[in-house]
Amino acid sequence: MNRRSLFYGFSLSCVLVLMSCASRPAVLPPPPAVETFPAPVRILRPIEQLAQRVKSDDPALTKYFLQAEDSTIAVMADWEGFRVIYNLGGIRPIPGGRWEVDFIVQEAGGGERLADTLIWTIFPGESGVLLSLDDDYLDTWREYFDFFDEYGAKITFFVIGGYSPFCTEALARGHDIGYHSMNHLNLPRVSREKFFEETLGAVEAFREAGVPLRSFAYPFGFSEPWMREALAAAFTVQRGFGVRYHLYNREALKAGYIASISLDNIIYKTDAEFETALTMMLRAAKFIGGDSIVPLTTHTIDEDADWGISPRRLDFLFKTVRELKLRFYRYGDF
Repeated sequence: MNRRSLFYGFSLSCVLVLMSCASRPAVLPPPPAVETFPAPVRILRPIEQLAQRVKSDDPALTKYFLQAEDSTIAVMADWEGFRVIYNLGGIRPIPGGRWEVDFIVQEAGGGERLADTLIWTIFPGESGVLLSLDDDYLDTWREYFDFFDEYGAKITFFVIGGYSPFCTEALARGHDIGYHSMNHLNLPRVSREKFFEETLGAVEAFREAGVPLRSFAYPFGFSEPWMREALAAAFTVQRGFGVRYHLYNREALKAGYIASISLDNIIYKTDAEFETALTMMLRAAKFIGGDSIVPLTTHTIDEDADWGISPRRLDFLFKTVRELKLRFYRYGDF
């Protein structure tokens, strides 16, 4: 082999080795480990922690209401030096049968303040209305039996005087009958003898006719403590009457005496005023929840009657009860 052949052989070997090395990927050393640290967790301030609890509707936050001198109603809750105020008058509907409710968390003494919004989903429950119609408008009430049925409304009729076939008709339609005295007198101004005659004189006749008469409503809402004691054995529930808003649960209703707020036309001068007031009453009962029950009272059903409710307002009442998924209760239920 001459010198040129040897050179060519050596060169070819080098090329083959280089090609072989180029066809295999280079093995690189792993990159150095990078030390990582968890993201810092921001600790919520107490007011922010409470706002989160409000948004989750924490059942430990017990809601209650206050009624101002101008009769406006506010719903709130208290927690460890803070007050939560819910804006039920400004709730906004969103898809899915839910509502946005703005609220404020305020530190006691006027300190720190935080505003936020929660989502309120309305479910059927035990909260409801205890609706009664008073006096002797039997023919008018009878005309509305079918209307009551359309909304599933159950009414307690507090009647005056002696037994009437209306009472049996009302019971057959699923309503209730309570007693409102014999002659609708101002009972604190009559003698004790007259008092018992007015309140108990006709009761046995009703019961013999199959009308239980479990409840009694004082004329004009006026009573004295001794009267309530005297009638406790005869009636399960006794009812007063006025312009203040009250909420009761079942246990409170079993205590024997409650007060009901008037829905009469004379109290609310315009439909807008009536609708605003009633909406807040019913929203408060539903939002506070549990078995919150609001007693509501009126008399006849008439557009122009002072002591009665217009058909238009009654329809608004029933529609709002339905929208809020409230229940209708009767005094006889307790």
